[in-house]
Amino acid sequence: MKVACLLITHLRAKAEMQRRPHLADQPALIVDRSKPRPVVVDHFPAATAVSEGMPLEQALSHQAESPSTGSGQAPFREGKRRAGAVVLEADESHYRRVFRQILRSLQGIADQVEDAGLGTVYVSMDGLEAMYGGEERLVCTLLNAVPPHLQPRAGIGEGKFPALVAARISEPLRATKVPQDAAAFLAPRPIGHLPVSNEIISSLRRFGLHAICHINSMTQDQMIDQFGSVGGWVWNLANGHDERPLIPIEYEETVIEETSLPFSSTSLEMLLVATDTLLRRAYARPAMRGRYARRAALECPVFGAGPWEKAVNFQEGVGRWERASFIVRSKLEAEPPEVPVDGVALTLSGFTGESGSQLGMLPDVREDRRSQLMEAEQRLQMRSQGRHAARHRSVPAVKTGERHPGEAVETVETATWPSLYRVVEVAPWHPAPEMRAVQTPLDPLSGGLRTLMAPEQVEVKEDRNRRPESVKLGEKWRRVTRIEDSWTFDLWWLPRPLTRTYYRVEREDGGQVTLFRDQHDDRWYKQGR
Repeated sequence: MKVACLLITHLRAKAEMQRRPHLADQPALIVDRSKPRPVVVDHFPAATAVSEGMPLEQALSHQAESPSTGSGQAPFREGKRRAGAVVLEADESHYRRVFRQILRSLQGIADQVEDAGLGTVYVSMDGLEAMYGGEERLVCTLLNAVPPHLQPRAGIGEGKFPALVAARISEPLRATKVPQDAAAFLAPRPIGHLPVSNEIISSLRRFGLHAICHINSMTQDQMIDQFGSVGGWVWNLANGHDERPLIPIEYEETVIEETSLPFSSTSLEMLLVATDTLLRRAYARPAMRGRYARRAALECPVFGAGPWEKAVNFQEGVGRWERASFIVRSKLEAEPPEVPVDGVALTLSGFTGESGSQLGMLPDVREDRRSQLMEAEQRLQMRSQGRHAARHRSVPAVKTGERHPGEAVETVETATWPSLYRVVEVAPWHPAPEMRAVQTPLDPLSGGLRTLMAPEQVEVKEDRNRRPESVKLGEKWRRVTRIEDSWTFDLWWLPRPLTRTYYRVEREDGGQVTLFRDQHDDRWYKQGR
């Protein structure tokens, strides 16, 4: 059985760098705290002194001693910076969603696709080469089904194990084919490639077997005598014989949309706004035209804990986001999450081609107004893109380059930014101004939620009492002539505590500005404009 193995190394780190690009150059550690001791499950390229499986304290110690430690400072909400490293909590639900999207894309190419664990996929190539015009075109199609920032690599072989080893030695976005003599191809590889437990690997090494060629030098009977039945299976793998069947996953058509929140929030209104944004985006997809969903599932990552989940089954197929919103809202208002959530992922499934009830036939004035605003938004976007293209005609649309051997990629591409937003109050009572309201894009396909009054880090000179004496705005320093008001709040019970001291000051040029010092990172920020 000819098998293609698609391998995405450091999937967690690449997924985090995609949604937190400002941290891409930082020595960030992704940590799983569900175990008795926090363990590093992945890391960014700059964390050169760290490996997966290290206890967190050991990793922080090693990274602090490393001369390659980055010098930047991560915003507090993105993770805690300790001992020269940014610590991010593992968001396994997000990584699985990213991986499920890849599996669904591959299922559109091949009917036999096996999920072999996060970042590893096996695809049966039997019967597909003629359909796609040959082996090379088929492999290119498989690689192109994975987003390029994930830097997939492929291996082709007769059986899963040879294909896996070939994928591991491939370059990103490249494929390696196992030659006809699979045993000779596998011989120089370390035994760590074998798909067996760490205990068995340790036993093989204690016996003096450090490379696959050492196993090849023994007979199968000798391996069975020493290691039992697993020894016979390992001998077969080392000689290029892997008869394990490919176990295809079941196909379920779904539509998935997700967004991160500007800040962790317990506000029900914030969750409702985010859910409406995702429903509008999902139903605006071309694939949803004339389709009706029977199920909606929400999944919200929670800082330091497992995700909060809510499934909503529709009695009848729903073909409009407004109707879906009414049903989902009623469920959320009855059973809202009781913990701060960091984002929302929406999955629509159970599609049918017809609805169980007739929709209203009368014209909707609000819908007409929304359509007019959408047309205005599209015109503004086209005008903005035209200006951008005129300024950057000589700049290539996409530029890629590795950051550390075969793992990370830098992407520069033209983005479409929304022009029109709707402002929604989500927590008007909150003492932090940026958490009182959010902006939602009018065009659901053009962006996510944005906060208002976002803090901006500034340089401040302090007096002996640590009050602002002057502030650098742009390239100029402005002396503070008077402090009009000051106040402090301490939200110590939040997953990411907020402790700030605010100052409303008058500048020497007569203008006013609101500054605050964050007690946790000991930095100054300007609130709003």
